[in-house]
Amino acid sequence: MTTLGYSLAWAVSLLTFTFGALAFSTLAWFYWRQLWDRLQPVPPGARGVFPVFTLVCAAAFVLNLAQQVDQRLVWVAPLLDLITGMLPPLLLHLAWPNMPRASYAVGGAVAVAMAAADAGILPPGWADRLEAAPAVVLVAATACGIAALRSESDPNYRLWMRVLLGLIAASAAASIWLPSPIFGLAPDYLLLAVFCVTLYYKERLVFFDVLLRRGAYFAAGLVVFSIFFLFLLRPSTAVQALFAVLWLTAPWLYARISAAVDRKWLRRRFTAAEAERRFAAAVQAAETEQELSVRAAAVLEEIFEAKAAADLAAPRAPAAEIAADVGGHGWLWLGPRRNGMPYLSDDRHLLQSLARTLGVVLENVRYRERERHLRVLADRAELKALRAQINPHFLFNALNAIAGLIHINAAAAEDTVEHLAEVFRYTLRKAGTEWVRLDEEIEFVTAYLRVEQARFGDRLAVEIAVEPAAGAVSVPAMCVQPLVENAIKHGTSNVEGIGRVSVIASLDGDSLVVEVRDNGPGFPPGPRPLVPVHGLRNIADRLSGYYGSSARLTCDNEPGGAVVRLRIPRKRVAT
Repeated sequence: MTTLGYSLAWAVSLLTFTFGALAFSTLAWFYWRQLWDRLQPVPPGARGVFPVFTLVCAAAFVLNLAQQVDQRLVWVAPLLDLITGMLPPLLLHLAWPNMPRASYAVGGAVAVAMAAADAGILPPGWADRLEAAPAVVLVAATACGIAALRSESDPNYRLWMRVLLGLIAASAAASIWLPSPIFGLAPDYLLLAVFCVTLYYKERLVFFDVLLRRGAYFAAGLVVFSIFFLFLLRPSTAVQALFAVLWLTAPWLYARISAAVDRKWLRRRFTAAEAERRFAAAVQAAETEQELSVRAAAVLEEIFEAKAAADLAAPRAPAAEIAADVGGHGWLWLGPRRNGMPYLSDDRHLLQSLARTLGVVLENVRYRERERHLRVLADRAELKALRAQINPHFLFNALNAIAGLIHINAAAAEDTVEHLAEVFRYTLRKAGTEWVRLDEEIEFVTAYLRVEQARFGDRLAVEIAVEPAAGAVSVPAMCVQPLVENAIKHGTSNVEGIGRVSVIASLDGDSLVVEVRDNGPGFPPGPRPLVPVHGLRNIADRLSGYYGSSARLTCDNEPGGAVVRLRIPRKRVAT
């Protein structure tokens, strides 16, 4: 053979073992990571030996590559003999799950003998005598495997394995009588085919997820590498351009293959990026932890097509197909898929990513809840302060009225003191209560008006009319009395004759309407703002704090006087 022939044969051999080493190592790595991520015990039989088969093949290709690159690595040959000697019993075990374990002893004995011969431990000449032993053992193992495949239930897998094992046996037998690099390299490629066929029929989802998606991307990279390697010594502009195009389009090719595998074979409705966006948009709209849990579970069921839950209080992972920790604040978990598809590593990684997103949103929700709680406490403190402004004002006027009656009408003063005591009892009894029934508030207003009647005498006429159903509605404590006080102070006190004050309460649909009328001069002419005047802003502020925009306090002039109208919801909605 010429020098060019040897160089070409060496280049082809180097490329072959490079392809095999990278392909088997990469695919074996992805396959083992799938097994690890799925956290499922490897079952006995052919599937149990298959992960070991992938590792042995990967090690064999790597050692062959090392031997091709540097012939001075003398330790590679004995180690390679030990590893390749285990391939025949592993092939037989794939085809015959219940094979006698003595087959491993036969293969191991041949492997040890070959390693010892290459290491120089055996006497000279033994290496030549044992040269054909690995091929003989391989032929015997593949022949037994073909016969044992009769028990295989899947006819397609049985057919493919028989064809591949037959080709391995033929190429091994041919290498005994017709030594040639072609027959020597053929079993290596056929082992890769056995790996692909077994992966497809025994672990089909892993086949699509590992081999078809990542393997196709890897193959594209090898094509680029091969073109670059073969034309490295004589590069041309066209080759360089082709290399650049393939190199730049490889990520795009992987993305397209990945999306096609996800949707067609793995039946995933969303890509990882789409699932992330959909999950984030759903959970960010939650206002409370309970709503956050419900939203997260709903969108998880939509993404993974399985029963899902978001338990934000569970200290431990529940019993589920897969689960992910939400930053120490609970767990996301998924039950079996409705379509029967198992969960792969990408599913586990996606769930973990979604759990991290949920952890961030949960922190924001809890922060907002704490902020709302503090705001409610501040509002309550402000409302109590507003009530505290009202009580002293009323008591001051009441004491002035009693002081004026003591020397004029002692009996009236005594009655006024009793009425004032009733006012005190109401004030003390309701000091810690923000809400009272309207009829209780009217009793308090009645006691106040009796105190005022003792002050004004016959110059003050009072009328109170409350519907029975209206009396049961809850209202803020001391919200009506200031309206009556305002009617007397700015209305009837400015009338020369008899001053009249009316308190009327009725139901209007879903609202309670309380009207306080007087026959005073009314409000000043001109447009009046919606915010009450004459010192009633305090009541307006309290109503806004309790009801928001659901309550109104309006002031109007009518023929014969003024009216202050209070309209609040029948069913209290305190903020």
